[in-house]
Amino acid sequence: MVNILTAHSQSSEDLIQLTAVTWLKEFIRLSGRSILPYTSGILTAILPCLAYDDERKNLLFDADNKKMIIEVSKTVNNSLMKLITAEDDSDINEQPDSSEPAEDSASRQTVEKLALPSVIDVLSKHLLHNSTQTRLSVLRWIYHLHMQIPNKMFQHVEELFPVLIRTLSDPCDEVVLRDLEVLAEISSSAAGRRHSIQLPEHIKNLSVAPPGSMNIYFIKFMLSLMNLFATDHQLLDDRGSFIIQQLCLLLNAEDIYRTLAEILLKESDLKFASHIVQTLNTILLTSKELFELRNRLKDLKTEKCCSLFVCLYRSWCYNAVATVSLCFLTQNYKHACDLLQKFGDLEVTVEFLTEIDKLVQLIESPIFTYLRLQLLDVEHNHHLMKSLYGLLMLLPQSDAFRTLLHRLQCIPNLQQMHMPTNERTKKSEVALRPHVKQINFADLLQHFNSIQKQLLLVDRQPTPRPKEIS
Repeated sequence: MVNILTAHSQSSEDLIQLTAVTWLKEFIRLSGRSILPYTSGILTAILPCLAYDDERKNLLFDADNKKMIIEVSKTVNNSLMKLITAEDDSDINEQPDSSEPAEDSASRQTVEKLALPSVIDVLSKHLLHNSTQTRLSVLRWIYHLHMQIPNKMFQHVEELFPVLIRTLSDPCDEVVLRDLEVLAEISSSAAGRRHSIQLPEHIKNLSVAPPGSMNIYFIKFMLSLMNLFATDHQLLDDRGSFIIQQLCLLLNAEDIYRTLAEILLKESDLKFASHIVQTLNTILLTSKELFELRNRLKDLKTEKCCSLFVCLYRSWCYNAVATVSLCFLTQNYKHACDLLQKFGDLEVTVEFLTEIDKLVQLIESPIFTYLRLQLLDVEHNHHLMKSLYGLLMLLPQSDAFRTLLHRLQCIPNLQQMHMPTNERTKKSEVALRPHVKQINFADLLQHFNSIQKQLLLVDRQPTPRPKEIS
């Protein structure tokens, strides 16, 4: 009977379709959990019926009937979803009730068992449906199943994972957000820690491991996300910031940045690496979702924070201006001066100057209020002022040049700028940030030089000539 109703629910006649979904609603109400084996068929029937009116404009349906079909389909969908509970995740291991006859117990378990493989197949296919509401409902189903029966779902996660990654390119923000919620749940689920997957060889050689609260699928998610951005630069430009920001709300921002930085160390496409670092740096400096992470990096009070700085620095070296801005954020002004001295050896392009222009704008933003206030203490911030003058010397006489010049003209006792930092100042800095002295800045500077030389070689490679048409 369910199969017959499923077929009629796709009818082109609205009255037949309404009758079919109404019967399905009553079947679920009367049958309860005994309807679970037919879940895949019911989903096939109702998921396409959740489309909005403008997605059915070519169908000659009565407006009232269309509205009723959608409402009844939503009721069927929600009622069916409620039948699946956390108890279903362990029904394989459950022992039958000793007071219940063995035959009756086996029969009851067979009747109420969810046919998960067929459900996964239906959900995977409908995740590609042209209706936004259908895709959202599919993602709600996947999320619900992962919350209620995570152990069973992880047996099929390899089938779903590629489809979920592709859905990040969906044109609808709401679909992408729901998709990120599903991927975040997969990445952080305790059930996933009992599973292992094959990672690429170049990743195995790195110190990339799932953070304490994550499982191995977190690493796979980060790898897949990087591959998606590498193959679709337009997605990175249009939605990259949105995706990263939402992920930082759903998961731990430090875990995300540390893992992406580790993965970037083995990126072979240096231009893409520079592009993604620029995006990640802009998000780090401007996004409200990363406020706490910015504060930890600004103070560098713990060994863990210093470790994060070094990790980010090594990947940020793919983008010279981003590396300097990271030093400004972490108040490593002396090292910023050392980096700016190296800028004279770099190729100065329009894109390079544009990035410096944006950095000057950021210095004038609320993010760097503490940096501007430090300019009042001339004696103790000699390297900060020297690095800002270094930026000024790099800029052509543009609006950014004049903005930064006016800021520097506001510094009191400008003649003291060349005064070296005394021993008392050095001791106070060490007392405030004792772990910073453990950072090997000479090694970091050498790493920066190495990466920039690689980038210079890539930029100087000749552009391949187009093939001649014979």
